[in-house]
Amino acid sequence: MIYIAFLFFLFFILAISFYHLQYFMMFKPTYYRSTELDDRFEVLSITTNDGVELEGVVYKAHNHKATMLFFSGRFHDGVGAIEKMSYAYPDIRIIIFNYRSYGRSGGKLNEKNIFSDALHITRIIKKNFGDIYVAGFSLGSSIASYVASVESVTSVFLIGPFDSIGKITKMKYGINLALISRYKFDNTKFVQKIEADTYIFSSKADNVSYINNVRNLKTYVKNLVYYKEFEDLTHNELLFNEDIVKEISGFIR
Repeated sequence: MIYIAFLFFLFFILAISFYHLQYFMMFKPTYYRSTELDDRFEVLSITTNDGVELEGVVYKAHNHKATMLFFSGRFHDGVGAIEKMSYAYPDIRIIIFNYRSYGRSGGKLNEKNIFSDALHITRIIKKNFGDIYVAGFSLGSSIASYVASVESVTSVFLIGPFDSIGKITKMKYGINLALISRYKFDNTKFVQKIEADTYIFSSKADNVSYINNVRNLKTYVKNLVYYKEFEDLTHNELLFNEDIVKEISGFIR
């Protein structure tokens, strides 16, 4: 009896520890700036509904053909990545905001406020810049999916997306951790509600967003107009892959 009680107690402690550890597994607040931004860029700032200041940036493409709001991955300082994005998409006005605690943004993020902040940002950007395309990489694909499921956007580009955190962990570890999972990020619910044209880019060699998870997500997309699987790109290679950049640039008019 004592042995069984000890096992239950041990499981409880491990479950609590795992629950809190998940924050650091899910988010990697990053600050990285290789150079100072030149006059092609303008620093932006938005205050959330609960008073947290988020930093952002816009790449002011000369004679831009469209505006794209981009949601970055969990390892990215989005503002720090804007220069590389500008070289990839030179004729597209690009807007990126850092999540809470990333870059110079304040606060601490969680699943609820990362979605509410993104929606708040999107509405302000649409009000000031007009119609927008939305794109997201990795974790950012979940944010982009959510935003597009609520707000009207021109098109949605999901790069290295996934179906849900629960299904990703089950694929990786072989067990269902849904009961003690702190985060859901269930993108299957979002993509069902997206009215805009949806484009998905994935890779069979992706070691983060496994291809079976992407294929599962694909079955839920309401308006999928383009889906592509690459053979040998790793997760991190997807974002700036020349073929993907070229295709997205071609779809944006």
